Amino acid sequence: MSDADDLFNILNPDDKQGNTFPAFRLGTIPTGYTSGRPTVLFDGETTASSRKYPYLSSYTPAANDKVLLGRVGNGWAILGKII
Repeated sequence: MSDADDLFNILNPDDKQGNTFPAFRLGTIPTGYTSGRPTVLFDGETTASSRKYPYLSSYTPAANDKVLLGRVGNGWAILGKII
């Protein structure tokens, strides 16, 4: 196995059924966002999530921000804005 394969397997672990879970996702804070934990429109999807996502204290969410989310347990946290 190559170093690249090892890194991929660390960042994208499989569950017992062989499904791969990505370590990171991209999305956009919806236009109507004003305050609190934002919902996210994940890249490749047509509707924003109903779940509201936590974010790092160094980031202040704003409507229309392109964001990077990282897997935290069984969910996601917004790591920051992509500029």
